[in-house]
Amino acid sequence: MGAGRTGMTGADFLRSIAAGTVESSPHLAHLGLRLVDVEPGRVELVWRPGPELTNRSGVVHGGYIATALDDACGMSSGSAAERPTLHLTMNLNVDYLRPVQAGEVYTVVGAVTHRGRTRVLTLATVTDATGRLCAQATASLTPNRNTTPG
Repeated sequence: MGAGRTGMTGADFLRSIAAGTVESSPHLAHLGLRLVDVEPGRVELVWRPGPELTNRSGVVHGGYIATALDDACGMSSGSAAERPTLHLTMNLNVDYLRPVQAGEVYTVVGAVTHRGRTRVLTLATVTDATGRLCAQATASLTPNRNTTPG
């Protein structure tokens, strides 16, 4: 853990990302994801996917939706950790319910449903501006105690 992060919880670290005082992962900007709220065991992101994420049908490709859900699962798992810790996805199961449109604003929420020492279970959702569920995922993650976020 780098200097200045001593004593930080996972939630504190993610709050620093949301506040812009710690650099976010570059892929989040590419996806149009922005972390806006962090509580231990729960995160909320705002998602405005761009046209570069669409498939030939003109909607956001399911792989990008899965990535957004995976990020929410991983961040929620990390937000419950006692110190900044990367979490590795062991399993991700996605249900697609409605198309996600480029340029629209979505809310992506991740929440821990079970926290064990070596396995964390999470649920993430993508909802549209009216609150309709577009996709959801469950995931199991494991803390990577050998690596801390940079």
